[in-house]
Amino acid sequence: MISSGVLILLLDAALLFPACWAASLQPPTPAVLHKRATSKAGLAWPDGPYVDMNQYTSTGRVSWYYTWNPSPDDSATVEFVPMLWGTSQLDQWSSTINQTIEGKKVANVLGFNEPENPAQSNMTAQEGADLWRQYIEPLKTSHGVRLGTPAPDGDEAGKTWLQDWLTSCNGGCTPDFLALHWYGTDVGNFIAYINDYHYTFNLSVWVTEWACQNFVDVNSQCSADDIVSFMNQTQAYMDETEWVERYAWFGAMTQMPDGVNSKDAIMGSDGKINSLGQQYIGSTGTATISSANMAPSSLTTVLLMASLASLLHVVV
Repeated sequence: MISSGVLILLLDAALLFPACWAASLQPPTPAVLHKRATSKAGLAWPDGPYVDMNQYTSTGRVSWYYTWNPSPDDSATVEFVPMLWGTSQLDQWSSTINQTIEGKKVANVLGFNEPENPAQSNMTAQEGADLWRQYIEPLKTSHGVRLGTPAPDGDEAGKTWLQDWLTSCNGGCTPDFLALHWYGTDVGNFIAYINDYHYTFNLSVWVTEWACQNFVDVNSQCSADDIVSFMNQTQAYMDETEWVERYAWFGAMTQMPDGVNSKDAIMGSDGKINSLGQQYIGSTGTATISSANMAPSSLTTVLLMASLASLLHVVV
């Protein structure tokens, strides 16, 4: 057990020497990381069989997809990950999930969609815990699948909901990874966000929705060039981060939802992959990450606390 004196010294060090710590934790200067060779990328796919998914899998970079529900696209050739979106899908889930897991060789399952959001699955943490224990947790025992947490909205209320959910579960929910959503325009804030969740919950991460999207001021959106840079840098970071297992860009659709930047789409209105989609699947360009586009204060704070937490863990 770490002594209180050692703990105080460690905390004092973090407070007295932030400049030194920050300097050692700053993101790298602009550099080419590598050709996009990982297969972490997936598709958040609302299109069913009406759009050819195989146009996204030709490079081998896209290895999985989900549909916001328990039903797969039978024409797909990559791994399907079913989701229990919310209470509206309980009957469908109960009647199909076991057959789907066996027939599609399902290895991973996703939980509820933005449960703290009244416009999404909209449930209390206790309701989420009760539903999880009844409909999702048993799949780990019966089928050996890995389970992703409910995916919170990208604000503080989402993190609080997830913490309350785990408390309400009282040990009866054993997720294997975090499912996260994030929308914004700053690369550094994105990196800080997923680091915060990873080190708070000590779980690996799937980013199941993310895009260069301003929900604070819908009239001030990313340009096409902004989106290219944002996707490039965030993908590069996730590809190089071991605890980020998978990710899926929000935009594999012929028409983006109201209020969402249409330039984030990775396909055209005709259902054909566009230039941003080609970038996403790694058929063009090189993955790079630049410190110039990061928010150093938020990123450094998260990395500083993560390093301190790691040090305390080792000492304990």
